[in-house]
Amino acid sequence: MNATATLQPFAPATIAQVTTVPAAPPSLWDPATPGIELTVVVPFFNSGPAVAHTVRNITATLSAAGIGHEIIAVNDGSTDGSQYHLHGIHNVRLIDNRTNSGKGHALHQGFAAAQGAWVGFIDADGDIDPHHLVTYLKLARFGDHAAVYADKRHADSVSTASRLRKLISIVFSTLVTLLFLLQVRDTQTGCKIIRRDALAQLLPHLREQRFAFDLEFFVAAKAAGIGNLHPAPVALNTGATGSTVSTNSIVRTLRDTITIHRRHLAGHYREAAA
Repeated sequence: MNATATLQPFAPATIAQVTTVPAAPPSLWDPATPGIELTVVVPFFNSGPAVAHTVRNITATLSAAGIGHEIIAVNDGSTDGSQYHLHGIHNVRLIDNRTNSGKGHALHQGFAAAQGAWVGFIDADGDIDPHHLVTYLKLARFGDHAAVYADKRHADSVSTASRLRKLISIVFSTLVTLLFLLQVRDTQTGCKIIRRDALAQLLPHLREQRFAFDLEFFVAAKAAGIGNLHPAPVALNTGATGSTVSTNSIVRTLRDTITIHRRHLAGHYREAAA
């Protein structure tokens, strides 16, 4: 774990008075903590008050559904003080990184500290309603799925994304299909729930630190023989925040995709097979 990261359990005090402790070691190989059915990891970077709004919605939604949970918010080196908006929110832990290393890096850290029987993540920007976590967990429970993931190309999905963003998504998913022959139409939408044992099996073999983390998860799962990954509809509302897709992020993700393909051809992900 990044030596500059600290794990902060919030207490009813000012943010400056919160005691910081070393980040927790990987716990996915231990049994889940009783009473915590779902861990939700929320990576964020310069999200401002949106991350607090998202986290409050998550805990309110899961509590109303009677789901025992914890939330791990991972600050990916924000420079706008986003992390301070989380003070006082019940049932959230903060991993506070001083440097920006990427969404995948933040997810690795959050997963390593997870205590739930199921481990999920959702974007911090509020584009995806946390009620999807409840729906996906129910699907995972009763369908015995290794993972349930948001699929914006599902027939029942709704998206307010721009035409350009939709076109980029279609082009990328077509490339992924050609390179990896995955039976997954949408690897990148930011809401997924994964069974603890499946994540523990795959996580040591995942290397991506940025947006291609999601793709690498699916590639590794296929190589390891982990099936029953279930797509689910999603309502994606990008109207409030707008698209965060930049030319640099597109180029970087394409470069990382080629790197994953090289690892795939070299047999790296077969090492994850049980």
